[in-house]
Amino acid sequence: MKEINQETPITKYHLQELTWRDLLRVFLPLIVLVLIPLGYGFWRTLYGYSSFGPAAAAAWGKNWFYIAGILVILLLLYTYRRLKRAHTWIYVYSWGLKFHFPPGRQCVLKWEEIVGITSYSIKKSFLRLAKRKKNYLILYSERYPPLQVHPGIQDHEGLKRIIKKHTYQKLQPRLSQAFSQGQTLPFGDVTVSKEKLILPKVEVPWDYIEGISVEKGVIIINLSEQNTIEIPIRKIVNLEILIHLIKTEI
Repeated sequence: MKEINQETPITKYHLQELTWRDLLRVFLPLIVLVLIPLGYGFWRTLYGYSSFGPAAAAAWGKNWFYIAGILVILLLLYTYRRLKRAHTWIYVYSWGLKFHFPPGRQCVLKWEEIVGITSYSIKKSFLRLAKRKKNYLILYSERYPPLQVHPGIQDHEGLKRIIKKHTYQKLQPRLSQAFSQGQTLPFGDVTVSKEKLILPKVEVPWDYIEGISVEKGVIIINLSEQNTIEIPIRKIVNLEILIHLIKTEI
């Protein structure tokens, strides 16, 4: 493991890096914004004290100190958020992945340890004007609870392609061989065997299924009686391998 940790990562994916440019372009103006009411409050206090005495000094600068205090709290909250995002990253190595979550928690996952991938997208809109798509990627392994990649990670789609490529190269042959040997394989809410498709509430023999397709975030199962069953792909694990098995083995 020591040799693995010393290896240089192939690619790095950050949630939001914190660089010297950010310190100069973001934090320095914010610090100046905090210092303006603080400095003005000190000036008002000194002027009031020298001209009218302690009572004026206490009254004239008080409100500006309150404003400066509120700005300091907001600055600290923003700094905490930026530091938290800066310490959320994923490094890609030849052997697998390294996840880093604040405060300093790390997870190391080899390609062969990944046994399932769920990926889907959700489009959100506000009053049909501002539309935004959030990408979700969840990795399953026997070593950790499900690991969810932060939707805001940089180049989320590129990271997803790399993970699926390396994982499926090792996982798909194993599952295909197991299926050919007659094993029943679970894919989240869908389980397949040589004889039937097993869903949460029903088991459907393959003879009753006319086709399976994926449209708009759901997997559609067309039955011979002109009925359909729809399952959201967010409930499916290893969707690409599932489709491959159905096309090649059934």
